[in-house]
Amino acid sequence: MTDEHYRRTGDAASRLAEIRKGAKTTEASGEEVALEVADSDNESYSTLSADRQQKVMLELRLLTGNAKALAYSYLVSIDFNPTSGIAMDFSAYDVRISGRNLRPLFSGLVAQRVAYVQERDELYGEVDTAADAMIVTKIVVKERS
Repeated sequence: MTDEHYRRTGDAASRLAEIRKGAKTTEASGEEVALEVADSDNESYSTLSADRQQKVMLELRLLTGNAKALAYSYLVSIDFNPTSGIAMDFSAYDVRISGRNLRPLFSGLVAQRVAYVQERDELYGEVDTAADAMIVTKIVVKERS
């Protein structure tokens, strides 16, 4: 199969069905696969589908428009507290993610399958999302000295 086969819209479900049926995986065939990330301004984070490779870097998108990408290979630990949020220890950076209902994001980070985390305005979270929806309201990245 070619890369073009994996880039078609809506192919994630069909690819997963192929894998479940025992079809040859891309790793076994030696083909390179372009990682697909659904890029949406309405989502707080994005993960890769189950049949894709792990991400190399985590992109942190701030409200200001700035972004910081950190390599997963330097991620030492991740702590989750439902009250205070997610704390990540990269070798040279401390990252804090605050928000609401962050458990799915934590699980994706632990599996290194999160492509990006998008910071949202708190008012947006209160008005435009359901009470049980996950939303990231603050991302703080501090460089260690």
